[in-house]
Amino acid sequence: MKRNLIILFLILISTLLNAQTITVKGRVLDSTSRKPLAFVNIISESAKSGTMSDIEGKFQIKLPEGTCCLKLSYLGYETLEYTIDYSKKIQNIFLTPKSIDLDEVTVFPGVNPAHRIINLVIANRDNNNPENLPEFSYVSYDKMVLTADADSLMKMDTALMDTSEIKVRKLLDKQDFFMSETVTERKYMKPKLNQENVIATKVSGFKNPVIVFMLSQIQSTSFYNEKINILNKNYINPISKGSTRKYFFLLEDTTYNDKGDTTFIISYRPRINTRFDGLKGFLYINSNGWAVQNVKAEPSKDTTGLTIQIQQLYEQIEGHWFPTQLNTDIIFTNMKVSSGKHSYALVAHGTSFLKDINLHPGLRKKDFGFHEVEVEDDATKKKENFWNKYRTDSLNARERETYRVIDSIGKETDFDKYATTAQSLMSGVIPWGPVDFDINRFFHYNNYEGFYLGVGAHTNHKVSKVFSFGGFLGYGFRDKTFKYGVDASVLVHKPSDSKMRFNYYYNVLPSGGTSFFTDNNQIWNTNYFGQFFTTRMNLTRGYEINYQFKIKALRDFSWNLGLIQQTKQAYGNYIFTPFNAGTPPQVYHFSMASFEFRYAYREKIMQTTKGPVSFGSDYPVIWFKYTQGIKGLFNSDFGFSKIDLRVLHTINTNYTGSLTWMLSGGIATGAAPASELYAANGTYALFSIYAPYTFGTMRANEFLSDRYASLFLTWDFKDLLLSIGKWKPQLLLLTNLSIGTLKHPEEHINYSFKTMEKGYYESGIVIRKLLNLQLYDIGVGVMYRYGPYSLPKTGDNFAYKVSLFYAF
Repeated sequence: MKRNLIILFLILISTLLNAQTITVKGRVLDSTSRKPLAFVNIISESAKSGTMSDIEGKFQIKLPEGTCCLKLSYLGYETLEYTIDYSKKIQNIFLTPKSIDLDEVTVFPGVNPAHRIINLVIANRDNNNPENLPEFSYVSYDKMVLTADADSLMKMDTALMDTSEIKVRKLLDKQDFFMSETVTERKYMKPKLNQENVIATKVSGFKNPVIVFMLSQIQSTSFYNEKINILNKNYINPISKGSTRKYFFLLEDTTYNDKGDTTFIISYRPRINTRFDGLKGFLYINSNGWAVQNVKAEPSKDTTGLTIQIQQLYEQIEGHWFPTQLNTDIIFTNMKVSSGKHSYALVAHGTSFLKDINLHPGLRKKDFGFHEVEVEDDATKKKENFWNKYRTDSLNARERETYRVIDSIGKETDFDKYATTAQSLMSGVIPWGPVDFDINRFFHYNNYEGFYLGVGAHTNHKVSKVFSFGGFLGYGFRDKTFKYGVDASVLVHKPSDSKMRFNYYYNVLPSGGTSFFTDNNQIWNTNYFGQFFTTRMNLTRGYEINYQFKIKALRDFSWNLGLIQQTKQAYGNYIFTPFNAGTPPQVYHFSMASFEFRYAYREKIMQTTKGPVSFGSDYPVIWFKYTQGIKGLFNSDFGFSKIDLRVLHTINTNYTGSLTWMLSGGIATGAAPASELYAANGTYALFSIYAPYTFGTMRANEFLSDRYASLFLTWDFKDLLLSIGKWKPQLLLLTNLSIGTLKHPEEHINYSFKTMEKGYYESGIVIRKLLNLQLYDIGVGVMYRYGPYSLPKTGDNFAYKVSLFYAF
């Protein structure tokens, strides 16, 4: 009885207290641009109640009845005492900008007080990082709008405008140029098991968009990682270890809330005369856990053609600080809308709202799919009643008009067709009705075939989404030989990328070459350049069956099983002495089985509406292949075994660029001709194109091995060493090493080669971006050969290179 009376008393007191308070809602805007202001400090006149505006400038605050005013303070703006208008449901409050310069130098006597706070944040970083939680899940709603940064035009007196300015203003008064929305369910388990399932996506002008716009792909969701990723570029986090030596911090303001917590507002930027990819902006640090409460950030250096700004808002969820809102603004300074004498940059504004946050969802590994990002089949078909469940506000008239106008233009112009064509071109094909033409089959060049002209094509999804067939026909003008082939593939299971492929071909294959099932041989891939120097090839008639697949429990692996039957003609007058086949040219018969996998730990793969797209892995990527020659099967002449390995990894350092290393090796056991062994990949010419992961000073087919190991090291200083205005050449330091043996060199006759038991060494430099044309860049380099296999004439050890790198 006594306990019930106490509870009743507490309820009564709570009711009386609530009756004496009122909730005021509002939005804080820039008085000049009318843009929302995030993280504005707002307190009552008595200073007993306080809050901050969110990323959209919105706020709500509980106040005692009769409260007259709110006091608003914000960095870079005049402090304002605002009189509350209780007749309005939403208070629109405008702050006036004042001049502020983050780049001015401030000198402190003694210790910088901001450093103590930053060091406390760094010390608590692991505790506050959401990705150190055992698990979590949430739903995010993302919205992206593309418009023009035309504030001055919108304020201009119409009497002073010409016809074109009036036309652009009328357009911008009613609509934007583009809009997209996405709803995503995210699941996460430590360590780094992540999946984002796109359950709805909508892009103005498109019925079936090939690209899913997700803010998580534009900026890091958490601001606690060592590096912050913005538009696929990494920047050194101002709260990373040792940051106080590289960043300048300034304690700008201190605020308090009604919970007794203190918020420290600290500006930051890279120190003068430091060279690294850094950020500048503001950190809002809460003394409760010394955690990031809000953050504003943008790259400290000019990014060519882009200005990027991000904002993040954190709230306490079950006692842990967790991001709840993300903001991204991208200003395309090189893309402008012309209007009369003036032009206005395009600007993309993206917002992301995280809700239904659950820090204990009870996840299991089997709850995660095959890819990090998957798109539901009906994601583009959701109705308005579905969208309204996730939107924070209903679409306004401007947004509805944007969809209406752009959708009608997209339907009339067929945006989907153009987008599919662009994606197809990036995939190496040109779509034409129900057929995709293979760009690689049109032409290529190597030192064996000379110039090759031909055609290749396959049926596309317009014929079938499951089945595809095609072929190729071509002619080499140096070897004077026609090549041809046909193939068919069947998509067995789309989520696991399971595909069965059947091939028949009459073609030439590199002698002593190694390939893996995921190799990308597009002509704009720099790894393709090494093929120009191929001088020994084998005319081959082949049949292959391959089955490629993924396993859900091992989603970081891709697998391939193959059966191969080939008839190869030896190169020139080559004779393999254990094979008694009379006078040259010898003809060999092979039957082989292969087992391959590719392992990329926590690779970021997006399963889009048009297929999987990889955003890479932060860890070493491993390729493995085992091949077994089966003597006697289908008249096969050889029984041998081969194991091939490749490992590729890039290590990004904080302040000195990145080191990319590739290790490759192979072992061949049993009797096998030179075509099945290992020819070191030499790409020497006195003046030639630079081909990564090859030996630039080694002559083609100079060395032959039945077991070998090669290591390629590339240190990329990026633009950290030299930057003159917008001219930012990029220095690469290269060192390549290889060693190999050949058990029975005497078995290979009429075939010039050396062995490299003593080890092969070369080093050099390449200077990229001497000419930067955005889509590609051109540079120069030089390589030098040294060690046991250096040549007697010093000049013969040098090779001079022209580098060509593509931006895509």
